[in-house]
Amino acid sequence: MLKIRGIIAALMLISVLFVVVDGRAATDSVDAKTALEQRVLKYWTARQTRDVRTLYDLESASLPGGWLTPDKAMALAGLRVKNVKIEDVTIDGDHGKVRLSGNVLVGTLGWVSQTLEDSWVLIGGQWYHETRR
Repeated sequence: MLKIRGIIAALMLISVLFVVVDGRAATDSVDAKTALEQRVLKYWTARQTRDVRTLYDLESASLPGGWLTPDKAMALAGLRVKNVKIEDVTIDGDHGKVRLSGNVLVGTLGWVSQTLEDSWVLIGGQWYHETRR
């Protein structure tokens, strides 16, 4: 009987540990999602205001060893955008996918609604926009 109580106590302790670990993992994923959303908002605010310096600083290829140089940063601004909103965020390890909606200025067509998926990568504990060539 004493042996069974010891086994039950050990199982209860293990189940408590799993709850604590699962709770921490859930908190970590919420923190990662919040951190990613903040960086995405900073990036797309910079795109909307044509702040090339901020865009450059948030690009993965601008990091040491990357191929992006400040003189090429103007190409990052792309078409004019406005009303950008985050629709969905998915994180898988060190990679994030963000679905965005907004309006893009397309020549004589004017402002056109668009939805796109944006890729992000976690480097050194910080999220960076995954730079496309």
